[in-house]
Amino acid sequence: MVFSPAVFIRPDLPFRPEYRTENPAPLFRKRFCLAALPQRATLRVCALGYGYCYLNGVPVSPDRFAAPFGDYRKTLWYLTYDATPLLREGENVLAAACGNGCYNETLRSSWNFNAAEWRDLPKIILSLEADGVPVAATDGTWKCSPESATVYNDLRSGETFDARLYEKDWASLSYDDSQWSFAAVDPNPPHGVFRECICEPVREHEIFSPQKVVQTAPDRFVFDMGQNLSGYVRLHACGERGQRLTVRHAERLRADGSLEWDHMEKFYPESEIQTDRFICSGEPFVWSPQFTYHGFRYVEIEGVRSAEEVGVESVFVHQAVAPRTEFRCSDDFLNRLFRAGQISSLSNFFYLVSDCPSREKLGWLNDAHMSAEQFLTNFEAEKLLRKWLTDIHDAMREDGALPGIVPTPAWGYEWGNGPLSDGALFEIPYRIWLHTHNAEPLLASLPYFDRYLAYLDGMRDSDGFLSFGLDDWAAPVGTPKLPTGFLNLFLEYGFAEIAALTASHAGKDESPYRARAARAREKAMQTGLAENGTCVFPSQTAVALLIDYGFFDRLEPLKQQLAHLIEQADFHHACGILGMRHLPDALGRCGLQELFYRVLTVRGEPSFRDWFDRGATTLWERWNPESDRGAHSRNHHMYSNVLSWMVKNILGIRLQFGSDGAARFAVDPCFFRDLSFAEGSYRTSNGSVRVCWRREEGGIGMDLTVSGSVTTTVNGRVYGAGRYQIRKTDF
Repeated sequence: MVFSPAVFIRPDLPFRPEYRTENPAPLFRKRFCLAALPQRATLRVCALGYGYCYLNGVPVSPDRFAAPFGDYRKTLWYLTYDATPLLREGENVLAAACGNGCYNETLRSSWNFNAAEWRDLPKIILSLEADGVPVAATDGTWKCSPESATVYNDLRSGETFDARLYEKDWASLSYDDSQWSFAAVDPNPPHGVFRECICEPVREHEIFSPQKVVQTAPDRFVFDMGQNLSGYVRLHACGERGQRLTVRHAERLRADGSLEWDHMEKFYPESEIQTDRFICSGEPFVWSPQFTYHGFRYVEIEGVRSAEEVGVESVFVHQAVAPRTEFRCSDDFLNRLFRAGQISSLSNFFYLVSDCPSREKLGWLNDAHMSAEQFLTNFEAEKLLRKWLTDIHDAMREDGALPGIVPTPAWGYEWGNGPLSDGALFEIPYRIWLHTHNAEPLLASLPYFDRYLAYLDGMRDSDGFLSFGLDDWAAPVGTPKLPTGFLNLFLEYGFAEIAALTASHAGKDESPYRARAARAREKAMQTGLAENGTCVFPSQTAVALLIDYGFFDRLEPLKQQLAHLIEQADFHHACGILGMRHLPDALGRCGLQELFYRVLTVRGEPSFRDWFDRGATTLWERWNPESDRGAHSRNHHMYSNVLSWMVKNILGIRLQFGSDGAARFAVDPCFFRDLSFAEGSYRTSNGSVRVCWRREEGGIGMDLTVSGSVTTTVNGRVYGAGRYQIRKTDF
């Protein structure tokens, strides 16, 4: 066993499942002795829900929100740390603070986490080994304080911290824990399998200071931090002892300058949301919550007489994935769009891929299905996605059904799922393979592919369609609806093709999958194509899907139809997340990249530029202003695949792999009329390419820099490592 002889420990208290406004974070401690310092000490930790570990009063790592969330009935994710530098010869002390996370969510919400089968008091198991020998492990001899200065914590609701109760040396060797009780050995340990999480940790990153402060009441101030993000406030407080500060977070303001709560009561009927509280001790104190994070741009602090009474910073917190690409061009709007798409992606990387950090923090599969290519184009996100892919496998029922959110307490099998969402099962390992040439995630997924495809066969209606699940989700208001069964034919085709590719890698017969794909293709063409070669549905999404999937005998009728539909919409898109995922590539297949550039940069509603004209600093969930009256997020990534298009078309960089498995690049920019220059880079594990093209007298010049062992092809000519100046005549 990974943790032997350790066991889960928890406070020696009865479990109370009801919602309450006091729900403290318990503390744990254990002294141990070392006769000599080891060459290497390894600490393994699994906390349910969150746990922060300290060795001799020092945090073991700067990681946040560990251990990772999963279906605790299936997988118990744990983390491993090098504890060698923190040990001392003689007496030492290990300590931990635990929070509820998604393991013990008390508040009632639309997604029923309060009714999760796994719910219990927060608990922890850890084992410290010195040169391979256990020297400290959780058991019934550990001391526990069921109460702490964190008097309430809930991942979605918020955190309350009473600085009057804080003992700064509680985790140090000198602290007297004689008044603490003993921890209880968990009487109902979880049944999940321990799995080490090897993806990058969640960490603090950028810090933002207020750009504007507005007083909205005698004791209330709103701070505009200038950037929407995921994270929390760093509060610098020195109020009177017992003074209570209420810190609320929101993504937008009402006309009077107060926070817009976006009808959160629809999802959380009995509790406040995105609200932290800090009770002053009378001494200077710097505080951030440990067990909650928020999605916000605006911070309201109530309980102060002047804005100068507190110092406020916002801390951008997310998975520490490295960037893979860079982009900049002569159009500042496109630069802002690229940055906003990056921030929206990072804001939803928290050991899973969530939809938004404000309202839900849930792993919606439909959003990730549409964004997977962008994630891997712009970030080294493969480790994170592989972790989450295991959660997706865990979430599949025996009959092959998947829920709309992963992980899930059991919600989402009746709504929010279906092929548009479930496609993340196929798309994630497929994109990992395309971007890293690692087929292992595909091979591990093949049994789940088979189970899911069998499930689809049992879901067909009397006409053979898969008429269930989400449609072309989140389209602009007024966009005509398409039959879900028609849309799902394209998705089923893609699933079958990915399964066939995987079977080929596994040395298995791929013909059943190819036959399935052929049947879906034939049915889509019979359903969607008129005799003259156009689409029977006058829809940008429908025509784009036929073109991008190659479901046609003649391209020209569809090409003309799609161009007409876009011109008819005054060069605005009229499609949801599925259509927008395929529209750019469909126009590229027609040689109409310039037309999509116009869609991307057009002004007015609906458009990306309209978001920014209305103050966006991240990507939004909905396109129309009237939609903002509902509870809609302003930090969503589901329309982010345009960032991939910018890399592949404006920079012209496309990653490829040769038959030998070696990475290489092809560079072929589109020199769009409205741009005077573009520059950026793409990095792989064995090299990178940087492109900078610009308009100059007599044409276009390009600087090309290739590093490492990758090669780059420009118009048939291969370039190895080095710097090159290329004229347009060489393209």
